[in-house]
Amino acid sequence: MTPSAPAAVAAPAVRLAGITKRFGDTTAVHPVTLEIGQNEFFSILGPSGCGKTTLMRMITGFETPTDGSIELAGSSVDGVPTRKRDLNMLFQSYALFPHLTVFENVAFELRVRKAPKRELRSRVEAALNLVRLGHLADRKPDQLSGGQRQRVALARAVVSRPAVVLLDEPLGALDQQLRKEMQIELKRMQREVGITFIYVTHDQEEALTMSDRIAVMSQGRLLQVGSPQDIYDRPASTFVAAFIGSCNVIPAVNTGAPGTVTVAGVGPVPAVGGDAALSGAEVWVAVRPERVAASAVRTPGAAQGTLLEAVYIGDRWRYVVRLGEATVTASVDSAEVSPELAALAPGAPVWLSWRPEHARVLTE
Repeated sequence: MTPSAPAAVAAPAVRLAGITKRFGDTTAVHPVTLEIGQNEFFSILGPSGCGKTTLMRMITGFETPTDGSIELAGSSVDGVPTRKRDLNMLFQSYALFPHLTVFENVAFELRVRKAPKRELRSRVEAALNLVRLGHLADRKPDQLSGGQRQRVALARAVVSRPAVVLLDEPLGALDQQLRKEMQIELKRMQREVGITFIYVTHDQEEALTMSDRIAVMSQGRLLQVGSPQDIYDRPASTFVAAFIGSCNVIPAVNTGAPGTVTVAGVGPVPAVGGDAALSGAEVWVAVRPERVAASAVRTPGAAQGTLLEAVYIGDRWRYVVRLGEATVTASVDSAEVSPELAALAPGAPVWLSWRPEHARVLTE
């Protein structure tokens, strides 16, 4: 019996090889090598000016890389103009045609491509049903809410079934509650339509909520790529730890003892990682506030600090504690706060602890 040939591995939706962008003497994007998978929801996250939009513009063809190469679905697009790349874009400004109906806005690209009438109608109706706006096909954009206009723009971006859709801060114009709702909706739509989404944002919650993987950028450099859980629980640097959610970043010294580092004025505290750090080297301990336990009485292995502030916020208490030379925040479930802990006043001693696997030693 002849063995069957191994199944072909699909090429990544996007492959970047050493992509760099310089404007004169300024390097906006340092070399980036990255693969984004088929049907993946991939977010590029970072503060304003970090290079994420420039990176996206190079993928779309709006900017030409200074160095490096770009492939879409295994084919080079170096020198290929934007209109000939199998991708679409969605921006914060939806750029809908005000004189056209919802249906005609979504159909516009297909009409330009001279799609057959039956195929055009079928695709537009499917795209509008995907974003749950089929019943508003005859309305004009000014008759829609902001969230509905955003959905129309998304339907227009996916109607031609491109291999990749790039989204640059598309929820920025919406109010907070609508943004939260649209985060869930965007992920649902991406999963149903089966298209690779590359989402550019500075909003950590958006990236954590929607993404399969996240790339964190700062000052034109790609610092870490991983799943939302990897990025949140196992940050690779102090920047990533501090930028993604809330995090205590505590200066410490690596003493060479496995599983612990030393914090000035406190002594040994548990933490993992940092194997590359030399004994005696300055390091940092990154631990999330919700991973920190607080107690009004001394507990084995806990570090003693001084309470600076206690704030009740409904389902949680937030304790701000001076721990040696550092300030540490503990976010404790209200159901786990003892009467003694709830009664503490600023200046009182308080003991903090965390599990070793919840604290990461960082060397940069």
